[in-house]
Amino acid sequence: MRVGLFYQIQVPKPWTETSEADRIYEALEQVPYAEQMGFESVWFTEHHFRPVWSHNSAPDLTLAAISQRTSRIRLGIGVVLAPIHHPLHVAARMATLDILSRGRVDVGLGRTGYPYQLTPYGSDLGDTRGMWLEFTDMLPKIWTQEVFSYDGTYFKTPPREVIPKPLQRPHPPLWSACGSDETARLTGSLGMGGLFGSEAGPDRINQLMGIYRDALTTAPHGGATPGRRAALMTAGFCHEDPKVIASRGTELVDWYIEQQRERARLVWRDYDPSTVPPDYKAYYERDQHLAAGPHPGEPTPKQVREAGKTFCVGTPEECIRFLEMYEAMGVEEVFMLCAIGPAQHEEVMHTIRMFGEHIIPHFQAKEARRPIPG
Repeated sequence: MRVGLFYQIQVPKPWTETSEADRIYEALEQVPYAEQMGFESVWFTEHHFRPVWSHNSAPDLTLAAISQRTSRIRLGIGVVLAPIHHPLHVAARMATLDILSRGRVDVGLGRTGYPYQLTPYGSDLGDTRGMWLEFTDMLPKIWTQEVFSYDGTYFKTPPREVIPKPLQRPHPPLWSACGSDETARLTGSLGMGGLFGSEAGPDRINQLMGIYRDALTTAPHGGATPGRRAALMTAGFCHEDPKVIASRGTELVDWYIEQQRERARLVWRDYDPSTVPPDYKAYYERDQHLAAGPHPGEPTPKQVREAGKTFCVGTPEECIRFLEMYEAMGVEEVFMLCAIGPAQHEEVMHTIRMFGEHIIPHFQAKEARRPIPG
């Protein structure tokens, strides 16, 4: 089990003139410390028009700054929103980031689960699957072919020498968000790494992991899409004092869950329900249910935290149990959102230290005891 960081750049209100900048500057301090503490990767999401939840619309620029402050930790974008970008542009920026970081970049691709951040760019929900598929086909070819051309449904490119090329060979590993059965199947069949969100809960993650793993067996080996790892993205807060977990940990879980409801209330605004594409209906129904909550009988934030199945919030021992539960499903990496909304910089640094002193060494020791095959 490898451990990494995950950032949304969450900026809770009330805001000051420097609220956004402060959160970004704090991340620039937190990531080098996480590298010292044994974290192996850091991932930044891409979201647009999502105030409070994610002020992180240009993750590659933040990662470029981090690349100059670190030397070992891998740098991931989770995920590039394929329907609002052109593959040539993304290929150039990711190759440049790979050069700046001396070959430490991972690239995640996704569609987005709702229309709110697509429509200002002129993209339509009905086109996202096809655009994502062409993206996954084009990027490896752009990075590995001396002269590239493409004649697709959504993207057409005459023969061109696309530069620069990334340092990694054959190219940076590709990943995909896996929020639906079909995406998990496609991701596995293409040999890409799978990114799973813990909000779905362990039963659903286990189901998606099974689909992904089964499809992975059909993926071509030695091809142009290195990846083939499964990672969990979750919110994380760790403290050695159970009383702090009971109070502050519950407050952070409460904030996170309420912001998920606020997201659901926003992202389908002014969208005609009768035009929701079939492969988005499950997302639409999920968000409508979430937006109308909390519902009678739903677990409270306290109960969610105490159950220890959805978020990695607890003492070091509780966090280890959470991670081992998902490790048993086949999850190989976990990316921790430690900078949860209201969490102060000092609290984030404390969580990073708890992982570095207690949790990461636990899994390193387990790995050292594992028998060597053959």
